[in-house]
Amino acid sequence: MADVSTEVDMGETPLQLDLGLLASFDYNPLNVKKYKKDREALLQERARNATQHLVNAIFQLPITRNPSYGPLATLPPFTSLLPREKPLPKPKPLTKWEKFARKKGITKKRKDRMVYDEERKEWVPRWGYQGANKSLENQWLVEVPTGAEDEFRPDKEAAKKRKEARKKNEMQHQRNLARAEGATAAAAPAAPSKKAGALGSGIAARAARRAELEADVLRAKSSTASLGRFDRTLEGEAKPRGVKRTFRPNEIDPHAERASNLALLSKIDKDGANLNVRKAIKHASNAQGSKAMVQRSEKERAQKRRK
Repeated sequence: MADVSTEVDMGETPLQLDLGLLASFDYNPLNVKKYKKDREALLQERARNATQHLVNAIFQLPITRNPSYGPLATLPPFTSLLPREKPLPKPKPLTKWEKFARKKGITKKRKDRMVYDEERKEWVPRWGYQGANKSLENQWLVEVPTGAEDEFRPDKEAAKKRKEARKKNEMQHQRNLARAEGATAAAAPAAPSKKAGALGSGIAARAARRAELEADVLRAKSSTASLGRFDRTLEGEAKPRGVKRTFRPNEIDPHAERASNLALLSKIDKDGANLNVRKAIKHASNAQGSKAMVQRSEKERAQKRRK
C-alpha cells in the first residue's frame, strides 16, 4: 500500500480552523481552468487538503489514552458564531399586576410549595391534593361564627370561597392573555382589511379567543367514548349544534317512494362503475340501514298478502 502524504497546500490564503466544531475553512478562490476541465477532481483535492489540515491540527492537541476507546483528543471551545434556526423570542408583555408592582417597587416573593402542618406534624403541599388550603374543609369539627344562620356550613363556605378564588384567577389569566394579544396586534403592522373592527381590537380579540376556547372544549368532549353525550356540562357552556336524525314512517305514499327511488337512480352514474353501494343504501333507507329496508319490504309484502 502506497504511503499517504500528510502535507497540506496552504495556498494564497491560509486555511482557517475551528477545532471546537471540527471545521476547516478554505477561502482560496477556485482555479477556473481546473474547474472547467475536471470539476469533481478539483473539489476532491480541495476537500482532502482541508480535511488533512484539520487532522494534523487535531493530533497536535493534548491526547489521553483510554483503555476502551484508545487515544482521545481534548477539543478547545469553538469560536465560530453559529446561526440561529429561529428568530429571537419577543419580550413577554407585562401583566396588569406586574406593571403595578414595577411602578410601586414591589418585589415578588416566591412561596414554597410545601408548608408544615402543626396538627399533622408533617409537610403538606400548599395547594392540590391534601393541600393546606383545604384544611378547613377536611376538619370534622369546626367552630361556627356568632350570628351565623342555622344552615351555615363552614366547610362548604370554605370550599365555595376556594372555587371562587380559582375562577377569579382563571378570569384574570384570560384577561392577561387577551391584553397581551391586543398589545402584540397593535405593535404588529396592520394588515389591510375591508371589514371594520379587525382582529386587532380588544373586543374582536376576546371574541376570537372565546371561539377558540369553545372549539377546544367541543373537540375535547368529542374525543370520549360517548362523543361527549354523557359528559358533565360546564357553567356557561353553549349547547353544541348538530344535525338531528330524522326517521321516515314505515308506511308512506307509494308515489313519494317512487319519486325517491327515481331520484336515487338519477344520481347513479350511467355505466354503474362509480356506484357507492353504502351511500346508496343510506340514501334509500334515509340513514336507517339495509336491515331497516329489508324489514320495511317484508312488512309491505305482508300487508299486501292480507289485502
